[in-house]
Amino acid sequence: MKRTFVVAAVAVGLSLTGCAAQDAPALPAASAAPGADAPAAAAMSVEKAGETYAKLSAASNAAREKWMSAPAPTSANLARHKKLAAGAAKATTAFSKGLRKNHWPTDVQPIIDALDEHLQKRAAAYRKASEADTVADYLVAAGKVPVTSSLTGQVREALGLPESAVVEGVSPG
Repeated sequence: MKRTFVVAAVAVGLSLTGCAAQDAPALPAASAAPGADAPAAAAMSVEKAGETYAKLSAASNAAREKWMSAPAPTSANLARHKKLAAGAAKATTAFSKGLRKNHWPTDVQPIIDALDEHLQKRAAAYRKASEADTVADYLVAAGKVPVTSSLTGQVREALGLPESAVVEGVSPG
């Protein structure tokens, strides 16, 4: 008799739980997190996007130019080259993060996304150069840094900005 009572109690409990779950409001979906019902941030105007892009790219461009204009690496100045590469990596990472933090005009967003991916690879290549132990290793790593991209020209054109400076001896990739 006790056994029947326990089984019946469990059956009733499960039955009530099932009914309660059907009557209870559904849990919010992941997309309905707090603030999700707030309107999405509007994309920047092309003019504002151009200003933002120019500000974001300035430090990265300056770090790249400083790195590229340094005298040829030697064992005597390798530490300086590694420091410049680390600075370029940091500035490029900041540029990349800045691109992701903004809501760009719809027609420019795919180019921005592609440029962001490129910048992440560039920053990683700079970091690799900054970690080199010998001049030979540094030269190999530095040779793999994609210092320019046709994507920057596409973004600048889409945002109505003047063409960026041409880097001597480097073809856009």
